Amino acid sequence: MVSEGEIWKLEKDLCRCCHAEGNFENLANEQEIYSDMLRYCFDIDVTPVPGALCAVTYTICPECILKLRDASAFKKQVQLCEEKFLKFYYKKAITVNEQDEPDQEVEDEPEVYFDMDFPEELSPDEDMPTKRKYKIHDYEDDIYNKDQSEDEEEEEKVIKKIPATTKKKKEPQKQKTRAKEKQKEKETQKEKETQKEKEKEKEKQKETDETQKEGAVQKALFRLRPCDYAIEDDKLRCKKCDKLFEKKNALRIHLKKVHYKLPRYTCNICKMEFMTLAPFVNHKLNVHNIDDRFHCSACQGSFNSKVQLRNHINGFHMMGQKYKCDSCDYESYNFEYMIKHKYKHKTVKDYQCRFCKKAFLRKSTMDLHEKIHTGDRRKVCKVCGQAFVQKASLNYHMTKYHPEVVF
Repeated sequence: MVSEGEIWKLEKDLCRCCHAEGNFENLANEQEIYSDMLRYCFDIDVTPVPGALCAVTYTICPECILKLRDASAFKKQVQLCEEKFLKFYYKKAITVNEQDEPDQEVEDEPEVYFDMDFPEELSPDEDMPTKRKYKIHDYEDDIYNKDQSEDEEEEEKVIKKIPATTKKKKEPQKQKTRAKEKQKEKETQKEKETQKEKEKEKEKQKETDETQKEGAVQKALFRLRPCDYAIEDDKLRCKKCDKLFEKKNALRIHLKKVHYKLPRYTCNICKMEFMTLAPFVNHKLNVHNIDDRFHCSACQGSFNSKVQLRNHINGFHMMGQKYKCDSCDYESYNFEYMIKHKYKHKTVKDYQCRFCKKAFLRKSTMDLHEKIHTGDRRKVCKVCGQAFVQKASLNYHMTKYHPEVVF
């Protein structure tokens, strides 16, 4: 270790977790963002240093990477176990094994005999053993076996005596019975179809109930901590990025999505996790053939949420309120378009970079600019492997150095 008063000379990269020197990986790596994993596991914010030391000191060694992966995996394991426990608890599906009660012996049902229409010769006798007593089916078999030949002879005689007029009268009766049977078959088919539709509706309701319960469990697991926010003028300020919120739910979603990068949507069928709504809806449609999109009744447009559908109806079909710009003649039926338009008239640059103090009109452009200082280059060229911060820089690189590649 370097003592006080000496100069710390770095020949290679420096690990910010154990202060080892060597050729290490960046904390904002493209595949695994180790800085976010440190925030997620230990609530430690490792910020890059501006200047020439930014790329050299914003690294991590392989040994610390293994420890960090184990810690994040263990934390996810605990969260999943707790989520599963709460799910079964809310469903009241957890029971305690009690002492097994002795099994009760079930007596066999006694044989029942029917006394109606029995002849005196075949009537069951009280003194007769049970093996010799006649049952109802034995009695019927005996009668039918004895009198079968006599019945057939009588039927042949009756058929010969029936005149032709009576035969013609029986044919329409057969047609009526066939028509009734067809109607009954149609009614049974309709009943089956209605039952299937009701079962499908019940399954959909069960899925929606499960998703609502899972959402309640996730909200119960992720709670706001005092180290995450502060109250200023009846508003909640995020301590990670100083952004203001009016409701706790909005701040909770912001922390889960931006800073902790926790999954917001989970698939009920395959348990796959998603950060945003659009890939979650596309996954259910393409993989499981479940269409949860919202369709416009006026056109063939489909949207992932009710908010998007409402903005489409208000803006595209001009069914909502019209907004007018205070500085020019611009008009729009979409409130978001009006907010984007007002940036054209804005002259004061309110957002400043933390490293070089450069000012910007919009926060999104400032966030892109700060990635240059942090080394967060996620746009990588597939041909030569050179990384860029913005997609526009990657497109310029492809047209200049790799014009033959189609992108």
